[in-house]
Amino acid sequence: MSRRLIALLILAVAVLTACGRATSTHPAAGGYRLFLEEGFSDGGQHITIRDSATGAIERELPIGTAAADWSRYYSVASVGGSARLTAIDPASGRTLNQTTIPAGYALPDLGYLGPTAGLSPNGQWLALTSQARAAGGVTTNFLVGSSSLTESFKTIHLNGDFAFDALSNDGQNLYLIQKMSDPNHYQVRLYQLGPAGGSLVTQPVVDKREATEPMNGIRGDSAADPTGKSIYTVYVRDKNAPFIHALPLDQPFAWCLDLPAKAPSGIEEQFLWSLAITPNGRTLYAANPVLGSVAAITAGEPPVITRTGQVAFNRPGNLLAGLVTDAEAKGPRIGGVALSADGQTLFAVGDGSVLAIDTASLKVRSKILDGHSVDSIRLSADGKWLYAVGASDSQIWQLDPATGAIHGEIKGIHNPWGLLWVAPR
Repeated sequence: MSRRLIALLILAVAVLTACGRATSTHPAAGGYRLFLEEGFSDGGQHITIRDSATGAIERELPIGTAAADWSRYYSVASVGGSARLTAIDPASGRTLNQTTIPAGYALPDLGYLGPTAGLSPNGQWLALTSQARAAGGVTTNFLVGSSSLTESFKTIHLNGDFAFDALSNDGQNLYLIQKMSDPNHYQVRLYQLGPAGGSLVTQPVVDKREATEPMNGIRGDSAADPTGKSIYTVYVRDKNAPFIHALPLDQPFAWCLDLPAKAPSGIEEQFLWSLAITPNGRTLYAANPVLGSVAAITAGEPPVITRTGQVAFNRPGNLLAGLVTDAEAKGPRIGGVALSADGQTLFAVGDGSVLAIDTASLKVRSKILDGHSVDSIRLSADGKWLYAVGASDSQIWQLDPATGAIHGEIKGIHNPWGLLWVAPR
């Protein structure tokens, strides 16, 4: 197919799909910083910090680990025969502290595009990891210490293939994923640190109700209880329904909750389950508009799915399938859902719109940006604005979360696909 024909097709589709859309030519309100992942490149990932009014880049950051409120940002860089771990204030770019660590250590990579991990929910403790492979097997090493970077890190050596899962608020419980010889199964393990050292708890971390059930699945979206009590993670499975792994960070056990499913769906659709949790940690919402499901989970031991709802809608056809690059990376969506400041509305990214779901009834109240391709959403830290990005249209919208109305747009940003944080200046 000629480039001229492709260009004409794209123009025709743009005209057709623009019909009926709510559009805005107004610039977005200023006074905010947007933390974004954008562009498509075979090079290394990076994060851009942009002004909400002009879209101008204030600075770029390497991929790293952010505190929950983005007050600190950690990255690792190789320096000669060692490495440097640095903590900065991402808003100003000011270096807060740095320390030298052995070469080969990195912040934990959860296996998909986006920032790395390693912090406890309260941001006071940090873990890094390295691995060595030899004929005798795999050795996994961890560094665990204060995120202030003012104290020495404790070193952990384990025989086996382990990966970071979570770290408790007191820095004493390090939860790990142990990969098994069967690639379809894994174990969750607990390493307990102490003043005189530490040890790997012999018994794997399991759901007490299904202690012999083997764990299997691929990690999806995750949400930390703001109080630091638990971590909730979606796991997707090829031939079974996905489930939420609820991990109390002060216990040697977990809880597993099967997500609602009419029939097993494909891995890519399962990855679109996204999680949002209320500030008090009492209610967790799980939504997958593409599969037409939403669930409300009440925290507890065990947590319980107390309500479910259907949010099905007709999918728009992809008129440019095969002509342009699909912006969506294989893996969980960054910013797939957002909870309004008053807790009354759950916003969820769907196919061709953002759904505003009433949290009391779990019914769709309205569709926002209907007809637009949206990749990621984020509520500003002060709750005033809802932001949405679309890579295929290279657009960023600033929305009124109370009405869903477009307040303004941010121009000149190429292929934004992940909204990580938005905060007032």
